[in-house]
Amino acid sequence: MFESSRQQFSIGGGGLGLISVPDHLRKLDEQAFTPLLLSIGPIHLSNVKLQSTKRYKVQFCESFLRWTKMDLKDLVGCVRSCEKEIRSYYAENILSDISSDDFVAMILVDAMFILGYFYKQSYLTSELDGMIPDWMHPFLKLDMVLLENQLPFSVLEMLFNQATSSAELKTEALLELALEFFQCYNFQKMSLENIAARIENFTDLVRLFHLNVSQLRNRISGGAKLPYSATQLHEAGVKFKGVKFEVATKRYGGDRCFLDLRFDLKNGVLEIPCITLNAEKIRLIRNISALEQSLYVGHAYVTDFFVILDFLIDTSKDVDLLCKEGILVNYLGDSNAAASAINNLNTNILWDYMNPNYSKICEDLNVFYKKPWHKWRATLWRQYFSTPWRAASTSAAIILLLLTLAQTVCSLKSTIW
Repeated sequence: MFESSRQQFSIGGGGLGLISVPDHLRKLDEQAFTPLLLSIGPIHLSNVKLQSTKRYKVQFCESFLRWTKMDLKDLVGCVRSCEKEIRSYYAENILSDISSDDFVAMILVDAMFILGYFYKQSYLTSELDGMIPDWMHPFLKLDMVLLENQLPFSVLEMLFNQATSSAELKTEALLELALEFFQCYNFQKMSLENIAARIENFTDLVRLFHLNVSQLRNRISGGAKLPYSATQLHEAGVKFKGVKFEVATKRYGGDRCFLDLRFDLKNGVLEIPCITLNAEKIRLIRNISALEQSLYVGHAYVTDFFVILDFLIDTSKDVDLLCKEGILVNYLGDSNAAASAINNLNTNILWDYMNPNYSKICEDLNVFYKKPWHKWRATLWRQYFSTPWRAASTSAAIILLLLTLAQTVCSLKSTIW
């Protein structure tokens, strides 16, 4: 009944999926999946630390009903008619103690809160003053993209269309409001025209912000692995180049996307888009990876990127090298903390497929590393030309050697004649 009318695009998904984190991933970092202030849906409903924001949810729910002039009974009827389908998004053990009436009330209040919050942010920003303390807004946004804190987007869309169809309100498509609300995560500035996929939930939307659907290819099984770290590859002659993110244009240099890795086998140059590492980014990636593990197993493109990064990073030296080359910006503390964070992202990750572009890059890097000439050339460069002083000293020595050789030849010629 509440199935989205947007075309299903072949980047994954399709059908209903559980809105929950697999237990083997949750145990690695429970805080990454647990809301800080706001509970949405049934999974964290009983968390006593999140009860203080209930009054905000009720307040926004009442406001949205007042703006739309909808009869609460009509909305309750909409949710109740779809209750079985909505429940299928969540694990049965989570819902076993929630009665039908409580479940419908929870879904409706949470949905109306989200819709009211979106609408006020877009059209009635002055009315936000005093409703929620300013310091809460960034935390609420982060809580609203956590995988275990989701309502199905199709449910929100159904209620939004129902509530606004007869109301005399200035309205856009719900997805457009969501893009505006989560613009802080939309670092590639995707527009409504760029999104042809069906959005399952807000975690799915943030995942989409990291993709470039026009450049994605079907992943292949048994992708190549890279046994060499960034430091080892660098010692073998590989040159690393960070692709800068242009803040003014909201794009990477050369119109690249976040996942666009390239390796020039002839010249040994590996180009990687710059990524900022902080606690919020790690939290987002954990949730996106968990979503891909449960709903996009064959299309885990974001996971693939961090698998490659995990291949490259073994120790703090690798982090230092990638920071120096403009590939990483580390706000996690020291380099050991960054290395540990990247390595832990791929613990217990199912990895049977890989982006074919990445697999080819791994194969080419392996080929490049195994050619002795590349290592010899890199060693000579590091020892004799790695700094201006060494280059000057080496050049002077070569010139002196050539002059000495020339003098010797001249002396031999004069002796013979």
